[in-house]
Amino acid sequence: MKEIFIQLLAVAIVLSSMLVTLGIMYILLKRRDATVQLPIDREKLQRLPALGLQQQIQDLQMDLLAAMLMGLMAVSLPFAFKSVTAYLTVGEFPWLFAFVAIIGLIATAVKITKTFGKLTKLRLGHTAEVATANELIALQAKGYQVFHDIQADGFNIDHLAVGTNGVFAIETKGRYKRHKDNKNNGKNYQMSFQDGRLAFPSWTESKPIEQAQRQAKWVSQWLTKATGNPVTATPVLVFPGWYITNKSRPPFPILNHKQLAKTLPTMTSNQQGGKLLSPQEVKAIVYQVAQRCLSTTTREQI
Repeated sequence: MKEIFIQLLAVAIVLSSMLVTLGIMYILLKRRDATVQLPIDREKLQRLPALGLQQQIQDLQMDLLAAMLMGLMAVSLPFAFKSVTAYLTVGEFPWLFAFVAIIGLIATAVKITKTFGKLTKLRLGHTAEVATANELIALQAKGYQVFHDIQADGFNIDHLAVGTNGVFAIETKGRYKRHKDNKNNGKNYQMSFQDGRLAFPSWTESKPIEQAQRQAKWVSQWLTKATGNPVTATPVLVFPGWYITNKSRPPFPILNHKQLAKTLPTMTSNQQGGKLLSPQEVKAIVYQVAQRCLSTTTREQI
């Protein structure tokens, strides 16, 4: 009986790192699912080119990583089990090693928590940008040139739409819908612009407005210099999946992603006093943006 107990204890000690990792991930996932949800259903989005291949590549990368870990465990676990069993059998235990292991597990738990938080934000941002890109496809049918993830000076422009009525620098923001705000069958999942701030059900913010304006200004300065003609880009702020109402007039369009294809063609940019761009001007702008998209400028999320 004592021998069986020692062996079970040895197995628990050897597998403690895996159990801690899985336990933390389970708690984090349960907490996320119990508090928030994505603003849009990813399964209802149109499939982008090579999406299936991208998913297969990611799956195979995970399979390779899992195979490497399995190889490491296959070699190390039997020796670790034998060593721990021997210590427990003779009644001696390397407490210094155990202390180091506990410190390592704590550090691992902190790292997992931080990485999970970053991964959750990236997942939200990716879903939001894909939703916006889906809706921008309709603009291409109307003669617009659409670009994504344009690298700037230390940041990126999520989307850029170029047409005869102007250049539109589109910033997409993903915001989770919190379950505690789900009242009246979800009708509280709406936001509004009021007095210079974005009002959500449980919080307010203004930084996305400032960011969209700052990035549109950069696009204006860059294209003016690159094309040799005055270019004024119009900022557009998009919150996919949110119902948007404006209680005061916003400084530029703040839209749901499904409003893009209908709203942008009705607008006229401030370029050259509101005049339409000539085909030559559109061509020059598109050329510069296309060249920028091919560059390897370092990206930094802001």
